[in-house]
Amino acid sequence: MPDPSTSRLGLYKSKSDGSELVNYPLDLGGNWDKVDNAAGFQIVTSTTRPATPYPGKPITESNTGYRSYFSNGSSPASGSWVEIPNSSGVFGGNLSLATGSSLSIGTATLTRSSGGSLSANTNYQRAGTATTDVAFSALVSADTFDRLRLYADGKLEIGPGSGARDVNLYRSAANVLTTDDSLNVGLNLTVGGIGQRLTAVKPSNETVTSSTTLQNDDHLTATLDANSVYRIYMLLNFGGVTAGEIKTSWTTPASATGFKSCMGPGSDSTTRDTGATTTMRYGIHNFTTTVNYGCNDTSLLVHAIEQGIVTTTTGGTFVLQWAQQASSATGSIMAAGSYLIAEKIG
Repeated sequence: MPDPSTSRLGLYKSKSDGSELVNYPLDLGGNWDKVDNAAGFQIVTSTTRPATPYPGKPITESNTGYRSYFSNGSSPASGSWVEIPNSSGVFGGNLSLATGSSLSIGTATLTRSSGGSLSANTNYQRAGTATTDVAFSALVSADTFDRLRLYADGKLEIGPGSGARDVNLYRSAANVLTTDDSLNVGLNLTVGGIGQRLTAVKPSNETVTSSTTLQNDDHLTATLDANSVYRIYMLLNFGGVTAGEIKTSWTTPASATGFKSCMGPGSDSTTRDTGATTTMRYGIHNFTTTVNYGCNDTSLLVHAIEQGIVTTTTGGTFVLQWAQQASSATGSIMAAGSYLIAEKIG
């Protein structure tokens, strides 16, 4: 009996006691053929893989673009082949990366976090051949339809998941965003800036003493756009002694047009710090017209309402100006809680 063949290549081994004569086909020719076949990857086809490969046996298939495999030694042999990705053949298996691993193509890197999300250091681009090609879709595992679908032309469709997508959003013309369905806005809607609301609230009292020179209020101001129409509304809480009282004016962007209406205690009121104020002023004025209000106490405040429409041609600043009517060492106060609303309506 010869000695057992080698475990990997099955090379024939004659008896080790020297009693067996050398047989060329067995001891040399056949063995060297096996060694030659085992050098590097053995060239096979997908139907002529080795029937009894050793663990680690590498092969590559000439009829599949040279897909490459190695045997993991399991049984049956037909199920032992593990595919190795290469740049020649088309990889036909599943490639698993450990959590936290990255896949890099040039400088682009795709990474899976420990939480399961995918992130990339570059953008994703879908190059469709038609506008109706799907660039992205999403659904819940139990859904029969994708709930969200984004097409190559930018059109967005959304549905319930249990039926066809039923709402959309898309570009219908230059600078035009369109939906063929209803639109429900839960909060504010700004259309070309229309509906935009600017607000300012005085956080603390501001005092002017011994001065009749109009000054900008520290807080009641807003920046207005060009070629726009704004509704201005102000509630002014103020106080001061009869000797000083208070006056106001508006500063608007250059060339702005419109009028302001002013309502508050007249400067000739006899009681100006209670609900029994006897004289009120109601007037419509130019923006820069100085409006006088009466007050006779710094702790019992009164209030005035000033509002109007400001139409701009150039953008700029709106600001309330105010000062004392007559110089008084007892300061006149524009009080905390006074506020401004500038709403764009056109």
